Formats: sequence, C-alpha cells, structure tokens
Amino acid sequence: MKEMVLFIPPFNMIKNKFLLIPFLIFIISIILDRIMMLEYIQTYFTKTVSEINYFHKPILFEELKDYLKKSDRKKVLVYFGSSRALLFNNKYIEENYPDWLLFNFSVPGGTPDYFFYWLEKFLKENVRPDFVLVDSSIEAFNLDAKIKIDEVLINGLDFPFILKYFSRYSAKEISNFIAKGLFKTYQYRPKLDTILQRLKNNSEIAVHYRVWRKDVTEKLTLERGSASSDFSANRISSDEVVARFSNGDYYSYIDGFRFNQNMLEFQKDNFRTLNEMKLNYGSIVVKVANPYYENIKTRQAVPNPEKKSITAYSIFYPVLKQIAKDTKTKLFNMNEDKEYSCSYFTDASHMSSKCFPDYTDYIFNKILNVQKNK
Repeated sequence: MKEMVLFIPPFNMIKNKFLLIPFLIFIISIILDRIMMLEYIQTYFTKTVSEINYFHKPILFEELKDYLKKSDRKKVLVYFGSSRALLFNNKYIEENYPDWLLFNFSVPGGTPDYFFYWLEKFLKENVRPDFVLVDSSIEAFNLDAKIKIDEVLINGLDFPFILKYFSRYSAKEISNFIAKGLFKTYQYRPKLDTILQRLKNNSEIAVHYRVWRKDVTEKLTLERGSASSDFSANRISSDEVVARFSNGDYYSYIDGFRFNQNMLEFQKDNFRTLNEMKLNYGSIVVKVANPYYENIKTRQAVPNPEKKSITAYSIFYPVLKQIAKDTKTKLFNMNEDKEYSCSYFTDASHMSSKCFPDYTDYIFNKILNVQKNK
C-alpha cells in the first residue's frame, strides 16, 4: 500500500527566506500590473479601444443564446470578421431587412482561430443562427508580416484553447500570449510623455478618452457588436491619401509573404464545423481600396533566386478557393465582384461608413439572397 505523502516546503526555503524574494517580486508585479490596468488609471497611458470589442463578445454570446430561444424571433445573421466589418447600422438593417437581426462577432484583427474559438462554443452549446458569415482576409495568413496581427492572441483566446491547439502556434506566439496575458502593462507599455500630457489641464485628455471608451461600450451593446450607429461617422480620404496608405499597408502586412498553414487549418475547421452543424454559411473577402488590392495581385511579395514574380495573391487565393471547393463553401470576393461598386475609403483597408449601406445590401442580396424591403 502506498504511503500518503504531504507536500512540505523545502526546509532551505523556510530557513533562508531570501529564496522567497523572486516569488514575492513576481506576485507584487502582477498586483501592480492589475492596479495599473484599472479603468481610471489606464486611461492615462493606453491609446486604443479595440480590446473593448473583445470584452463585449462573451456578453453578446449570452444575448445571442437567449434571443435564439425566443419563439417569435427574427432570423439571425452572425458575422465573424475583422475591423472591416465593424460599422454596420442596425437601424438600416431593421428598415430594409426587417425579418433579420445582425449579431456582429467581428473584432479588430479578427483571424480564423478567433472565429473557431467561438464556433466551438456554438457547436458545444448548439447555438444555431440562420446564417453565419466568415471573413477570409489575406493579412491573417502571413506568418512574416512586419506588423503582427496579435490582438486575437492577446485579448480573444483563453489558455485552454491555446493549450488544445498548442502545435498551431509558434514558440514566439506562445511566449507573447503568456507574457502579455500575465502583464497587461507589457502589452500597452506606458510612456511617461503620454502620462504627463494627459495630466495637464485637470486630466482633460484622459477624461475625454474615458468618455470615448464608455461611448464605444454603449454602441457595441446597442448595435449588438457593431461599433457605429451613424453612416456619416468617419471620413472619406482622397485618392492620394488612400494610395499612400495602400503602399504602407502592403509593406506592413503583405510584403515578405510566407503562408500560414496553421491559420488555414483553423479556417478549414470553421468550414467543417459549420457543415457539421448543417448551418447556412458563406465566406467573404471584404473589399479593400483598389490600389491596395492591385499591390496584392501584382507586386512581388516573395524574394526568390529565379527572379520570378511571386505575388501574395498567387499564393493565397488559389488555396482559399480550393478549401472553399473542398468544403462546399460559398466564397464571395467583393474585390472581384462587378456588382459591388462603392469605393469610399478612410484608408487602404477600411471602407468609409458611407459604403456600409451598400456593403449591407451586398451581404443580404448577394450572399443571403434576401431582397431589400421596398
């Protein structure tokens, strides 16, 4: 019979208390980090509200589950997208497609692993919307992007998910997940200049920033995951500005393109899961500015000794089309669809809110085959 053994701290650690110092420093550091990230304090150094989108999605999930249980409910569209899908307007949908509601699970930097994170929950809890739309943006599939799209890893996924799909992430991504998960201030890296600036005039900038964060939270709640309720809310940039952004975005996200096979596996899982659940669904490549798309299609993205032109388009889109074919997924590329013409942009990657009525119509008319209310 095995003897029961109780854990007793090493005598040396009790006797030589200095051995506890690293452990205490670690605990104190975490406590200080959490204090720094309190809403009132963090507004003196953080500069983004994108994480609020992630914080809202568990609330939206519960709202979705409750709504789908209603006997007199409308039809439900769920959209898993990126920041390119955040500015939908529920009032416009209600007026023109009165039988439908949009629950928008799009987030800044949305990638296939985040979509699958939620679809696993849909499968587990038998959450069955009437249509699911899944984004297939090329930027999510570049392993060597100069600006990493890591918001999903930091704000969207949890430890059990990362552990389950450990093999699909690089050592650098795992260490990033752990470091920024433990220490949020490492993620935001407070700068003294920013803090001093926001302390001026009775913290005027910090107060306005808090109001902005509160407004975004309220909009996400009111619009069921979308971030805007005003189609004139954001600017339309000139062709010259858009062209400049197009070159910058290409360099930041596409140049030096190395295909991320692991992210493709997550996208395959998304399509397979939706097929398994027998849900109506499709995948969309959202329109970007014409100069940016031309860069993706024509500029050499992979250095090679033969001097052959290898574009990001030639690497990614044939693969995407093939997995769509293999999984019988309807794929819609707005950039190559002549039926979609709205071309107002705030930058190279994001349509102006002025285009969102047309964007909404494209989804309902073309993808869902639902006609606009006359």
